[in-house]
Amino acid sequence: MIVIFITWYHIFSIFSTVKAETIGLTDTYNLPKTSTSKLISIQSKEVNFTQDSNNSYGPLILYNANIIDGNANLRSNITIITNGDKIIEIIDKDKHNKCDFYKKYPNSALIDLSGKYVIAGLIDMHAHVAGVMKDSFNQTRSNDMLHGLLTFGVTTIRNPGGPTEQSVELKNSVARESIIGPQIFTAGTLINSDIISIPFVEKKVNSVIEVSKEIDNQAKAGVDFIKLYVGLSPDLVKKAIDKAHSLGLKLIGHLYYTSWTDAANYKIDFLTHGVPVSPYLLSAQKKDIFVKYGDEPFNHLLWLELVDVNGKEIDEMIDALVRNNVFVDPTLSVYESITNDNPIKGQYTWQKVLVLTKKMHDSGVKLLAGTDIPNFDLVPGKSLHHELELLAAAGIPASNIIQMATKNGAEALGILNSTGTIEEGKQADLLILSSNPEYNISNTQDIEMVINNGKIVNRNGLRLK
Repeated sequence: MIVIFITWYHIFSIFSTVKAETIGLTDTYNLPKTSTSKLISIQSKEVNFTQDSNNSYGPLILYNANIIDGNANLRSNITIITNGDKIIEIIDKDKHNKCDFYKKYPNSALIDLSGKYVIAGLIDMHAHVAGVMKDSFNQTRSNDMLHGLLTFGVTTIRNPGGPTEQSVELKNSVARESIIGPQIFTAGTLINSDIISIPFVEKKVNSVIEVSKEIDNQAKAGVDFIKLYVGLSPDLVKKAIDKAHSLGLKLIGHLYYTSWTDAANYKIDFLTHGVPVSPYLLSAQKKDIFVKYGDEPFNHLLWLELVDVNGKEIDEMIDALVRNNVFVDPTLSVYESITNDNPIKGQYTWQKVLVLTKKMHDSGVKLLAGTDIPNFDLVPGKSLHHELELLAAAGIPASNIIQMATKNGAEALGILNSTGTIEEGKQADLLILSSNPEYNISNTQDIEMVINNGKIVNRNGLRLK
């Protein structure tokens, strides 16, 4: 008995020394299954950006953390236990004892997270990881973008448009772990018309028959969403929505000739970019001015100058978004870039962007966190954290912003049963922070560790500056 006690005391002493910093910030997908001494030695080992596809290591015990679970709850002194790719236990402070953990999980690795904060992995709902410009797909660039996203704690993304075949293959490559990155949900080629020419990868359609055929083709290729673009008229948008829904596909709209109000009433699922440039969302007088001086879908500054964010057109739009449960990703980083490029008009129009965003939030529109990478030279992953800061600048509370970047995204993607919140049975997609993001949303950047699908990410394997 004395020998057994001494042996257990020795094991307890070793495990007690394993802090988050010890495994921590070198991190690896190849966390060993065996001894704690090997675990500790990992911090000086060079590790490529790869992962153990056999998931051969034992459970992770994330000990004594503060968790923000995604349901607006901050819980202190909580232990999260993961095994494989799942969260298998969440244990309250009154019930944990290190010795019991080692007995129950003899091949586990314990990481002491005292004083740390854990949130669910982030979701970027606007990440063009396969490129969106014509002939812009580059496999190396896509891989680098995916690595960069994961480095900054983004464990799930929606690609809202890109070359169909390459976008679907990129999604599948991540799923089978031949490429390391966040799980991907993807749209394919943008569906547009001849009315407006764009430099992006697109399929031009001019009839309901052509719309239906293109949606069939993309569905067979394996897309998750259909992306509708600026040149589509209301009749083509409505046909596309009906057709895609009949195939079980949801639709994303970046629209111009079809107003957000009409698209929402047609039951579109998502609208993207929080400045809904369209002449049909202006008063009659302002519409005439816009058509005369700036009738094109990317004249954001003129549209912002003319729009009355408290006018009936915007009120009707917001009402339609709420009634029809339409999700919106504002991509504020895009408008920050646009307004910064015009110092004269920028300050005034930027404030209108923030007011409109806050009004949508306060009215009950379900907002998402998205960036539009790599456009406007936005850095994958890093830019999502800045997007959260801009949502805070609009006056949205940090706790709500965290939900936008986690729970709302999972709900929008239809995967809330598997990720987006910290709950038993869900994927072990976790972001470990050194400071409280509810106190200051910028603290999401104080990253201690990223766990993607149960595997600790080697954040030094690749980082985009």
